[in-house]
Amino acid sequence: MARHRPAAEGGYQRGEETRARIIDAALRLFAAHGFDGASTRDIARAANVNAPALQYYFDNKEGVYLACIDYFVERAFALVEDVVVKTEADLARPDVTDAELIESYLALQARFAMFLYECPETDHWRQFMARERAGLGPPAAFERIDAGINRRLLALTSAVIGRLIGQPASDENTRIRTVAIDSQIAAFKVMRRHILRALGWDEYGESETQRVQDVLQEHTRILLLGLIARRDQLRAQQSHELEQKL
Repeated sequence: MARHRPAAEGGYQRGEETRARIIDAALRLFAAHGFDGASTRDIARAANVNAPALQYYFDNKEGVYLACIDYFVERAFALVEDVVVKTEADLARPDVTDAELIESYLALQARFAMFLYECPETDHWRQFMARERAGLGPPAAFERIDAGINRRLLALTSAVIGRLIGQPASDENTRIRTVAIDSQIAAFKVMRRHILRALGWDEYGESETQRVQDVLQEHTRILLLGLIARRDQLRAQQSHELEQKL
C-alpha cells in the first residue's frame, strides 16, 4: 500500500493538502488518459509538485492510482453509510415487513443515485471508474474496491432481494436478480452519451436527473412488488401441492 505521510518540511497540515492535490490531479488524468496514458510526470505537473514529492507520498504510479481508489471508496461509502446501517438493522429484525424492506431498498437506490448524479466531482469519477470497470487499471485496484464497498453493498442488497423473493441471499438466482436491479442507476451514468442521444436531451442537468430518479424509483417499486407476488404465488402453489399429497 502507498505510504500516507506528511511532508517533513511543511508539517502534517501541509502534507495532507499536497497529498490531496496530487490525488485530485491524478483522478482527472487517469480519467482522461487511463492508467497507462497518464505519467507520473504529468500528474506531478498538474498537481504543481515535483516528481520526488509524488514518489515520497505514493512510491509509484500504482500507489497514486490505489490512493485514488481509496479516496473514491471513502467518499462513496460516507454518503451511503447511514442508509446502509439502517437497512442492515431492518434485516436483523425478525418482524420486518416486505413494505419496510422495499422502502429500505429504495432509500439505498436514491442515495446511490445522489452520489452518482449530484456529487460535483463525478464527471471525471465516472470516466475514471468506467476505465476501472473495463479492467484498465492495475489488478490490485479491483480488490481494493471490492473489499472497500462492493462486497458489503452486494451482500446487503442481495439479502433484501433474497428476503423479498424467498430465496437465500447467496443463491445464484438471487445474485443475478440483485445485480440486474442494482445496475439500473449506474447505467444512466456510465452510458451518459448514449442516454442523451436516446432521450434527445442536450444535457444531463438537475431536472433530467430528477426525471430519471422518479422513473427508476417507480420502476423498482413495481418490480419488487411483482417479485413478492410471485413469491407468494409459488408458496401457495407449493402448499397446495403438499396438501394434495397428504
